[in-house]
Amino acid sequence: MIVIGLFLAGLVLALKELVPWAMAQTSGQIRTRGHSRQVIRRADDPERFRSLSRNRIKASGLGIVIMLAAIGITIGQMAIAIANEAARFAATP
Repeated sequence: MIVIGLFLAGLVLALKELVPWAMAQTSGQIRTRGHSRQVIRRADDPERFRSLSRNRIKASGLGIVIMLAAIGITIGQMAIAIANEAARFAATP
């Protein structure tokens, strides 16, 4: 159950940043984070738009790492279960 929770938490953390990034790439405008949100248009300020887009990608990294950890734990548990079954099968006369 903890692995499922880890995966879902990572998914939420990643999508929280990746969905606004994808919307910004298609629409050409991105919103800043914080109390007084501003709209930055790519045509008006391309350098700041690129910087904010880069920050969104970097911020999604933690969620992606958490999801990869959950996938790694799952694969490890499956490998251990297969090894245990193989050992039990080999020990059976």
